[in-house]
Amino acid sequence: MNRFENIYTKNYQLIFNVVQKMTCNADDASDIVQETFIALYQSFQKNVRIDYPRSWLYKVAVNKSINYLKQQSKADNIELVNNITTEENYFEINEQQKIVQYALNKLKPDEKILAVLYSEGMSYKEMAEMSGIKFTSIGKTLSRTLAKLGDELKKLNYEMY
Repeated sequence: MNRFENIYTKNYQLIFNVVQKMTCNADDASDIVQETFIALYQSFQKNVRIDYPRSWLYKVAVNKSINYLKQQSKADNIELVNNITTEENYFEINEQQKIVQYALNKLKPDEKILAVLYSEGMSYKEMAEMSGIKFTSIGKTLSRTLAKLGDELKKLNYEMY
């Protein structure tokens, strides 16, 4: 198995999960993930040195997701709850997930990515690399983001804890 195939196999589902949480749409998430891996493949073809492919993939996927979200909000095409789907609907999304997704969609794209990366268990260092936010600002920014998310959830009569 060549290097690209190995990286693809190990990272596809992780990258897809993050992008799907951000976009709320499995089809769009698949497209973004495909574009991300195409960019990786093209980088390998150009002999670009990538020391940490997983971090590189997350950063590219996150940036593509943020661009997607900005395009969607500019076009006023975001359907907050009705757009929530999963890959081939292999499981039904329950009401709590819809509420949390609705609240996430109320956040700005940069805030949303921090919340999603946090939910994926990323370290502050990884969050800084992937979001482009200074490492020294991650803690405070994440704290504000989670507080804002909590406020949105309270408006929906949903408690995070």
